[in-house]
Amino acid sequence: MKRHAVILLSYLLLTIGLTWPLTAQLTTHIPGEATWAFDESTFIWNIWWFKHSLLALGQSPLQTSYIFFPVGVNLTTYTFNLFNSALALPLQVAFSLPTANNISLIFSYISAGYGMCLLSLYLLSDIDRPHKAGRFSVYLAAFLAGAVYAFSASRMMYVALGHYNFVTIQWFPFYALFLLKTMRTGYRPHAFLAALFAALCIYAELTYSVFLIFLTVILFVSEFLNRRMADSMPRGNISDDDTPPTSILPPPLSRLYPPNTPSPFMPIVRSLVGLLVMTIVAVLLVAPFIIQVLPDFLNPAYAEPGWGEGLKLSADLIGLVTVTPLHFLSGLDWITELRAVIEGKGQFSDANTLFLGYGILAVGLIGTMVYWRRVQAWLWGVIIFTVLSLGPLLTINGQNRFDLDGIEVTFPLPFAILHYIPVISANRVPNRFGIPLTLCLAVLVGYGVYWLFGKIGQTKEVPEFKTSQNHCDTLPPPSLPLLGGGAVSPLAGGTEGGRDSAQFGRFIFLELPNPQTVFVTMLLLTVLLLDQFSAPIPMTSAQIPTVYEQIGAEIEPFTLMQLPLGWRNSYGTLGAERTQLQYYQSIHQRPMLGGNTSRNPAFKFDYFRQIPLFYALTETELYRPVDEPIMTQAKAQAGELMALYNIKYLVIHDPIPHRPPYKDTFEATQQLALDLIPHDPEPVYQSLGVRAFAVQQPDLPNPLTIDLGDWPSDPYRGHGWAGNEIIFSATANWITGHEAELYFPAQETALGEGLGDRQLTMQIAPFSYPGAPSQELTIMLNDQSTTLLNQTLQDGWQEVQVTLPETQLQLGLNRLYLHLSQTAQPRQVIPTDMIIGQTEHGVPTDIEANSGADFAFITLGFGDGAVDASAHRRGINVAVLDPHTGDLLHKQGFDTAANQYEAAALADFISQLPPDQIIIIASQGMDATAFFDETTWSALQRIGLNPDGLQPPFSAIGLTDAPPNTAQQASGEGTAYMRLGRLPDTRNLAAAVDWVTVGE
Repeated sequence: MKRHAVILLSYLLLTIGLTWPLTAQLTTHIPGEATWAFDESTFIWNIWWFKHSLLALGQSPLQTSYIFFPVGVNLTTYTFNLFNSALALPLQVAFSLPTANNISLIFSYISAGYGMCLLSLYLLSDIDRPHKAGRFSVYLAAFLAGAVYAFSASRMMYVALGHYNFVTIQWFPFYALFLLKTMRTGYRPHAFLAALFAALCIYAELTYSVFLIFLTVILFVSEFLNRRMADSMPRGNISDDDTPPTSILPPPLSRLYPPNTPSPFMPIVRSLVGLLVMTIVAVLLVAPFIIQVLPDFLNPAYAEPGWGEGLKLSADLIGLVTVTPLHFLSGLDWITELRAVIEGKGQFSDANTLFLGYGILAVGLIGTMVYWRRVQAWLWGVIIFTVLSLGPLLTINGQNRFDLDGIEVTFPLPFAILHYIPVISANRVPNRFGIPLTLCLAVLVGYGVYWLFGKIGQTKEVPEFKTSQNHCDTLPPPSLPLLGGGAVSPLAGGTEGGRDSAQFGRFIFLELPNPQTVFVTMLLLTVLLLDQFSAPIPMTSAQIPTVYEQIGAEIEPFTLMQLPLGWRNSYGTLGAERTQLQYYQSIHQRPMLGGNTSRNPAFKFDYFRQIPLFYALTETELYRPVDEPIMTQAKAQAGELMALYNIKYLVIHDPIPHRPPYKDTFEATQQLALDLIPHDPEPVYQSLGVRAFAVQQPDLPNPLTIDLGDWPSDPYRGHGWAGNEIIFSATANWITGHEAELYFPAQETALGEGLGDRQLTMQIAPFSYPGAPSQELTIMLNDQSTTLLNQTLQDGWQEVQVTLPETQLQLGLNRLYLHLSQTAQPRQVIPTDMIIGQTEHGVPTDIEANSGADFAFITLGFGDGAVDASAHRRGINVAVLDPHTGDLLHKQGFDTAANQYEAAALADFISQLPPDQIIIIASQGMDATAFFDETTWSALQRIGLNPDGLQPPFSAIGLTDAPPNTAQQASGEGTAYMRLGRLPDTRNLAAAVDWVTVGE
């Protein structure tokens, strides 16, 4: 116990030194860099929101309307780090938010080192040969392996970038430890512990599940092969790794194959049962989280676009052996290097977050060469995770396209396959495979250090073996050198029949450390960590401007609007988003416009982008000019928006140096906001670099009319609506889906007697079609605790009225929920005439043809199954369809603008077609008929085309041997478009709303 206390204390001291000045600024700063993305502010906000949502609001922390107000965001696919948030929950009772966060980080370093130390102890203690360095060398080697894992350069880069979720990696060694014990013993408590640590990994970061899967498969395959190999060997003695192996089986296999085991396959069955128990328990532990995540995870709206910048975020082959910008020998200025990465001018496409280390590689190579039989699983882990970290294409010194004598080539890598595997594809960032890679490297380092201590020697020990009551006084026999970590050791909790090996006895050592021990240990620690050294870690101030303390002291509810204004996800930003402002919410505790998330439906950005005021401000922040009509609309609607969102203060922040675009556009953005938004001339609150102006909200009209279908109504529509359009001769919006959200503001009555009841009137029409079921409309307000209206809608426009009781209204923005019982796709339910022109023949598939001066498109089918049936040639493009199946039989192009032979070929082609074939024609070019003659026109008449007045561009759909003038055709000056088939509208429509009024 004392030995482990010394180990923990040593890791604490290393944490203080290698993360300096974290402990010196424990209460005032957090790790991160203000010129980067303020990701550190994301995670410190997470800690606050976890507590605030559970204890103050009584709701799930996986949803919020406090950012992205009023539409809010789901935090299910968000980098939440629920473990750190839960760990910091009790800490926030005694400490400030930054302090709680920093203590969580310090804990992650200490526990990561200790977990790796325990794993190495388990693996190294299996080497039962006499060791001239003494058994104490096992602890020293394990301690150094833990230091390698805990303080790797990659981990320091993540903390410096504010990526705290990828600093919370301490549970992987614990998982690997108990996974090995589970597979080797089948002991249920081990399976439960492995499941617990797997769950902790997933609660720290959901994509860690991918690493767990890979690590489990690698270790399971290794254990399976070990047992197969052991079963094939005769019994006897086996030599040490330092001498040639003999071909006899060692006695310790009796622990894996007990004498009463009827079959050598029983241990494998026991392992499988243990793994099954572990999996079931792990699933149960993470089920509350996964149940909420899964719907959004499977929702295409939350899918990452393309590769999710997977190529950019890949490890660079040169970067693996290049010290990070934090190292004093890199010769790089940290801030300058980050700016170069953002601007695409750095040596690598991303910040170099995966440097393996020269000392680590050298010592790990020694461990591999000496104990290669034992470490094959970990060696395969190093190889596999290194290759995966390199991403979909090999990148060398920032380049992934290479010129081979004039031929541009790329080198695809296995990560490209993972992109197409469900669940596995969730990890979109290849360089994060450096986390399990570092774990495997640390194991190899432990073996290498152990061997070095054996060669050098450092303690004198007097071994004394004490047996339990029913065992002999002999030492336990040596273990078989198994792949991936060796057999079960008496020192490491080996088992017989699923019980701990304590029954074999225990060693007591009298350790006599000497100066040589200390010197060698410190020398090896320096060799391993010198090129990983990253102190001082960049820190950013966690001080919150006093303006927010003053705002937070106010009692009434309201919303904040802040500059810089912006919204951000993992793939881009709308405006100059600064996540630091989101962290300030922990003090003022008011909803805010703007915010940061990971993945979100496009609507969450589109909602703000289509509002003229926000569009004008964000475009100005991003150096882009704004058209005068948009400016006019923004000016006209600004006051109305302040009332809708109940914005009380406009808080303007000065720019941060070295952080474009806002540092460049601050003056223009500030002036535009003050010009557009009605406000008091002088700030109400101000502190260094921050000013809070009181916003002047206009009085609401009585009644308030929301005219849907026109741009002023856009801010009032939450989720569940289609765009503005003409519906049944009125400007309106369709409700798409079973629920839609409508916003409206509420202010106190003119007499100042509270909000009072409101009367809501709505003009609504259900989506009707032949045989449509009745449409039921249900209306609820805000917390949706009470149904205010349940009514069956009739066909056509109708007025619906409902009273909104004062008890359910709230000052500022209110949310009206419209629930509809039925939805249908127009394409599926609206009858469509698919007859070709004046013929009596229909088409079996959708057909689109579009002709122009420089294009000719012919499309068959619909959606993902559509087929391009055009040859895309100048002149005339012809497609021939099977009249029964709609399959494309021929597509041919004729350059009839070039010569008479092409025109003759066109006529010959059509004349040879069998009867009743569907023919589609699309011209390309204004001179497509230049070489037409009587024969050509006659051939076209064979498909029912009417040549009178037909000029390019033109499109036609006909039938061979059809009567004259029966084809469907179109021609025009610019384009000639035609469509034959079912309606292309696949929206799930429920009802349309024309207008809404809300009055006292």
